[in-house]
Amino acid sequence: MARSDDAQHDLDDLGALLRVHRKKAQLTGTEAARRAGFTQSKLSKIENGVLLPSPQDVRLLTTTLGMDPGATAHALELIDRLQDDSAARRIVVRRGALTEHAALLAKFSEAGWVVAADPAVVPDWLRTREYLLAAAGPLSERNIRAATALQRKRRRLMATPSLRFEFFVFEQAMRTHVGSARIMSEQMLDLATVGERHPDAVVRVIPREAGVTPALLHGFEIHDDRQVVLTLMPGVVVITSEDDVQPFRRMVDSLRACALSEDASRRCLRRFGLAYRSNALTEKFAS
Repeated sequence: MARSDDAQHDLDDLGALLRVHRKKAQLTGTEAARRAGFTQSKLSKIENGVLLPSPQDVRLLTTTLGMDPGATAHALELIDRLQDDSAARRIVVRRGALTEHAALLAKFSEAGWVVAADPAVVPDWLRTREYLLAAAGPLSERNIRAATALQRKRRRLMATPSLRFEFFVFEQAMRTHVGSARIMSEQMLDLATVGERHPDAVVRVIPREAGVTPALLHGFEIHDDRQVVLTLMPGVVVITSEDDVQPFRRMVDSLRACALSEDASRRCLRRFGLAYRSNALTEKFAS
């Protein structure tokens, strides 16, 4: 049985092989997907090593792309090895969190719903620039540029009418100082106005006394109710197996049951923002 690291290499090789032959056939991703009976998003995920296709998917693609017998045999050999690797059927781990999140955002054209929650910090999508950089810690200039570019892409997506967003912010994360009181004040007040700026985005607070079951131990995102994304150092975990996505759907149901209403959440966020602002003024005069 292949090791999971080997499986990721095989997945990347399979995607690259299919992409090369699609271009050789002079087909766009949209046209190749249509001929194979896929969505363009699915084909893109296969080509980029994010989604493990079925053997039938691969056979359809080799026929659609008119691949020669040698290339077809190689593609089928790769998918056979991948099917033997149980880890590959369940998750894909990609190194480089900033790069991988940017790649995932590029595939959002057909996603209709995003849910995000994090028990320790404000979810990535909602961070102000200063909070983002304070939470990330020391970064190279290159990574600062990549992180802020990723933030801008997320904000543009939040303004897309076809996409809807549901965010859960934990009170314990609101109480955790990330940077100065001024940074926290600006972040909390920004969260309180997300709904005004983005009518398709809902922000709800999980109060400290809420009994979330099962306990949420790390942040996650669900894309279009079918794909879960976890950011774990030093990269990103992408989960597409139905069996593994289902527990996160149940977690979202639990969060919805525990969360404050939208209006109560806005009031709570504003109250925290003003409290941090008072602390920021105290710090300013004390200095």
